[in-house]
Amino acid sequence: MARWLQDAGHRVEVAAPIDSKCWEQALRWGLVLSPTPAVLAGRTARQAKTWAKDKQANVVWIRDGRDLDFAGVVSRALGAALVMQQAMQIPRRKKAPWHYVRYRRVDAWVSGLNYLKTQCVSRTPITDECCHVLPLPLDDHWFDPRKMETTFRKDLGLSEEIWLMGTVGRLDPKKGQRTALQALATLPTHVHWVFVGTNTIDNDQDECQTLMQLAKDLEIEHRAHFVAAQEDLVPIYDALDGFAMTSHSETIGTVTLEAMARKVPIIGTNAGGTSELLAMGRGQLILPQNAHALADAVKRMMTESRSSLDAQVQKGREYASACRPSRLIPAWEELLTTVLQSKRKT
Repeated sequence: MARWLQDAGHRVEVAAPIDSKCWEQALRWGLVLSPTPAVLAGRTARQAKTWAKDKQANVVWIRDGRDLDFAGVVSRALGAALVMQQAMQIPRRKKAPWHYVRYRRVDAWVSGLNYLKTQCVSRTPITDECCHVLPLPLDDHWFDPRKMETTFRKDLGLSEEIWLMGTVGRLDPKKGQRTALQALATLPTHVHWVFVGTNTIDNDQDECQTLMQLAKDLEIEHRAHFVAAQEDLVPIYDALDGFAMTSHSETIGTVTLEAMARKVPIIGTNAGGTSELLAMGRGQLILPQNAHALADAVKRMMTESRSSLDAQVQKGREYASACRPSRLIPAWEELLTTVLQSKRKT
């Protein structure tokens, strides 16, 4: 977002902890950086005021609710609008008195899907007028119409006769990869599954090892392939026959949007944001944690006519196109202009 807004002519500064992934990515892209302090309990307001000294901004934009206290003080000190882009679901009601104090600092709350907006308005003090829906951004390279020539299948030792399903994302018990392995065990032997990702950081669990052992116990280790997270995933998506979002309940699922952009047929769990993403015939929806339903969905995909699959993936591609910078950044600019005009009136 920072890079695209800068490309659109805005002055953008990225505030992040030194050596964080955000910091490193901003460095690679040549963005202006400002290091943030390690916020200490009980000293948030003082640290925020000190950090904001001599800075200027019209908008403070955050994605993590844990930054709300610090960013709230910073936005007040700068006289800037505070914009929160929702990155996670809101599972519990947050309407205690202290929640009203925190959330009233937000000038605009942006949800990536309609169901997230409904969740926000019903479970927090954020009003319907303050909450807006804008999709997650997806870089233009995802929409390159050319199918990437890839050696991915060859590198895995797979022939073109193999039906290759794929799951992309962190290896985590809640991501449903175990269900995918259980489904694979019941599918024909020419069906293989590739899992692209690495273990979730900071949960002290080697899920990759657990999955590999499960594949061995199910006697499908030669059909289950584990690949570390890759920087360029386009060639992997282009090598797949089908994609599965197996998470128990995904907030939105950028990987689902990526598969849509690459025109891969999709199976997803009917939970969280995946339900909205795959609505209107953009993919198959199944119950989460249900290996039997997942296996049946793969079989349906394998026997579905090419014309039917093409219609499905085209719907997905059109939906994902709303995430392109050429469409998304003008929508953000319009929202920010409205928020700033409203703030000046008050």
